[in-house]
Amino acid sequence: MKRSSLFALTALTLAFAPAAWANTISSITPSASRVMLNNGQAMVRFTVSGQGNEATDCGLWITYGDNGSPDTRIVGRDEGLLPRAFDHTFSAPGQYTVTAKGQRVKQTFGCAGSASTLVTVVAEDRQSRRESRREAAAEACPDGWMMREGSYSRQTGAFSCTPAYPAQKLDCGPGLRYFEADNQIGCRPTGRARARDRD
Repeated sequence: MKRSSLFALTALTLAFAPAAWANTISSITPSASRVMLNNGQAMVRFTVSGQGNEATDCGLWITYGDNGSPDTRIVGRDEGLLPRAFDHTFSAPGQYTVTAKGQRVKQTFGCAGSASTLVTVVAEDRQSRRESRREAAAEACPDGWMMREGSYSRQTGAFSCTPAYPAQKLDCGPGLRYFEADNQIGCRPTGRARARDRD
């Protein structure tokens, strides 16, 4: 074989080597295909899967279809092999095509293959918004306290906390009845014993 032919064959082999040796993207899977905005945001985790190759690094791009910047990563033994997880936060309702594809990252050739998935982001309804605000108010009460029933205002968000009644009621014993009232707990007499207690 002539030297020029051998050189041409070697050059051709090296030109296609990065794609042949690279990791191969086979799928991208969302944690949920339909999500609802919560306070204007919806976070989805995407898992990119495929065949790995520890010997060669390659570049991976993920575009989320919402005009935001793509995630770019190097896939390899040092940076992490496939599968890889990526979190993305959407801020508007709509249907988004999310694509993982091989593309050059810095000096690293792109991975082989590509994959896409659809995610639908729906607007938060008023009921969900009210419930989430009420839950946030309830969580604001300190340990040992709870939000007083009926104190939450949907219009203003105002609320009040009251001491939390224990999960386990007091063991009051014979002739006594456990009570919870007016931020107090205790044991009251029942029946005739209660009447004698008033006399």
